[in-house]
Amino acid sequence: MPELPEVETLRRALLPLAKNKILKEIKFFRKDIRFPIPTKDLREGLTGKPISDISRRGKYLLLHAPTGAMILHLGMSGRVVQHPSIQPVEKHTHAVFHFETGTFLHFIDPRRFGCILWTHKNEGHPLLDSLGMDPLDDTTTGKALKVMARKCKAPIKSFIMDSKRLTGVGNIYACESMFQGGLNPRRQAGKVTLREWENFMISLKAILNNSIASGGTTLRDFFTADNTPGYYAVNLSVYGKENQPCPICATPIVRALQTGRSTFYCKVCQKK
Repeated sequence: MPELPEVETLRRALLPLAKNKILKEIKFFRKDIRFPIPTKDLREGLTGKPISDISRRGKYLLLHAPTGAMILHLGMSGRVVQHPSIQPVEKHTHAVFHFETGTFLHFIDPRRFGCILWTHKNEGHPLLDSLGMDPLDDTTTGKALKVMARKCKAPIKSFIMDSKRLTGVGNIYACESMFQGGLNPRRQAGKVTLREWENFMISLKAILNNSIASGGTTLRDFFTADNTPGYYAVNLSVYGKENQPCPICATPIVRALQTGRSTFYCKVCQKK
């Protein structure tokens, strides 16, 4: 599943193709994906109007127009691909956005967990209103997390993957940042000290920024050789490394199940 760095890299890749460009036509090939597609609102809000900016909220992209914004979510398998015409050339193409510059952006999602939605200007949206702090914002600090987690008895991994608290952090980056921060994923979030939260946020921001920096700079190189969004040149230390030696102490990496998700960690380096 694409995580925050992949979505942020896609945002940056789309900017030169869509920002300040007029959307000439939208073609939809189904009525719903994960949710019903508000085709009437999207056509009325976007057709013939310029995209003033593209922003990100967690794993959601917002393409802003004068009267509102289109919300895009990639789900588990969604992609945005540039093709030379409005006709779909790949299976599972659900929408095509045709700009007056001759650019055609195809939204493709085989598993249909993504979404294409609309929000009117100055109005919220249920999918966005409850999102927590973005880990890349300057205001998202160790101190802010310490205050939020003060009475939380949930494991720290569950805490940081709760999008109502910290948005956009998926399983891969949660495991990697806890390893870099030396935190045991089973530890209660409320018992993590301020210093530990500060170290964790330093690790998380560094890992996310490094992943973004190693990502593609255009829509074409956003994807790997097999045409799927990749996790770029991130040197994973523990994720997916069960029974392999820890890069620090050589102890075999452990895989545990937490809330239905695999957690990878080192029992020695993350014993606290």
